[in-house]
Amino acid sequence: MTTVIGNKRWAKKFPELGTAPVAAESCISPEFFELERERIFRRSWLCVGNVCVLPERGDYIVREVAICDAQILVMRGQDGVVRGFHNVCSHRGNTLAWDESGRCRGYMTCNFHSWGYDSTGQLKWVPDAENFFDLDKSKLGLTPVATEIFNGFIFINLDPRETLAEYLDGVTQRLTPEGFDQLRLQRSYRVNERANWKVALDAQNEGYHVSSQHRYLMPNLFVGTDEGCLRLEDVSFFNRHSVYTAELNAAYRPTPIEAAMFQIDQGPSRCRLPMRNVFEFYLLFPNFVMIFFRGPANDSCITHTFWPLAVDRTLWEIRFYGPDPQNAAERLSQDFMQVFNRVVFDEDATAHETVHAGLASRAKQHLILQDEEVAIRHFHKVVDEQVAIRNGA
Repeated sequence: MTTVIGNKRWAKKFPELGTAPVAAESCISPEFFELERERIFRRSWLCVGNVCVLPERGDYIVREVAICDAQILVMRGQDGVVRGFHNVCSHRGNTLAWDESGRCRGYMTCNFHSWGYDSTGQLKWVPDAENFFDLDKSKLGLTPVATEIFNGFIFINLDPRETLAEYLDGVTQRLTPEGFDQLRLQRSYRVNERANWKVALDAQNEGYHVSSQHRYLMPNLFVGTDEGCLRLEDVSFFNRHSVYTAELNAAYRPTPIEAAMFQIDQGPSRCRLPMRNVFEFYLLFPNFVMIFFRGPANDSCITHTFWPLAVDRTLWEIRFYGPDPQNAAERLSQDFMQVFNRVVFDEDATAHETVHAGLASRAKQHLILQDEEVAIRHFHKVVDEQVAIRNGA
């Protein structure tokens, strides 16, 4: 195994983050949770999916954004433009679209009084319209939500103060568009967890746990110390956002079935993403994670979205993206990696809930972070700063 000495290199590279323990109260405080609702989630760009699930004009998805008390309808108009709206009828506030996804072939019609809207959100039909007072359909369309797309991923913002490009900062230069048009949603899971959203996100936002929690699934997979502790290859911060990368251990020996799956993935290259290493982990603040894997022929992406439901409840959405398989062998390889990673995430989910339970007991007041957990330190610093800034501090 390649040995890499720590030497607290990230503390040296990012001295502004400090080295002190991080207070745990923000993970269990109902009052802090309410501040996050107003000062982070209502004003941040939030990823709600990928355009690959809206291939045809009129296709739509509905996303629950419980932390903002909102339900968002995202639809590709007949003009091809993807738009977001509050999923609320203009008449008396009824829910418009009841399915999680579908296609608007004519009008989206409210099932309460049959008000009808076209695929651009314009009100087009009102039964018994003559009996209303000064009814102007041109002013009663669906309420729009700021919607922008980055490399195929759809972001919405309920109270935008900056464009998505401004918000993403240097991430837009690092993640150039190449290859993203080949990504297709292959599988998705939802996990309803008894944990704060930051506790769940923290557990994914470091590699220190890999040698312990995943010791049977990924023994010595990445470059690390002689005792197996992972050492990140690089860490970068772009204002609110972070990215870290890791290198595969040259001495790693895959299991026979892993080796067989790697051998299958040797076909023509169709999806090469703008990666600098074989594993890259992006956290786009506040709650969206993109994980990129370099394959022998094609790259793939897993996304995590951590939706806060309450101070002690989180909906963890996991989605797998990759190029469409061209044959049964490629499909088998992709399915294997998805199942393998699901088992990894099952192990993670247990830690999310047990960590939250420990913090909720208030037996410990701080998170004790080591140097390889620097991305967690940065994340909590950003959370605290955003809450304070929105408060006018």
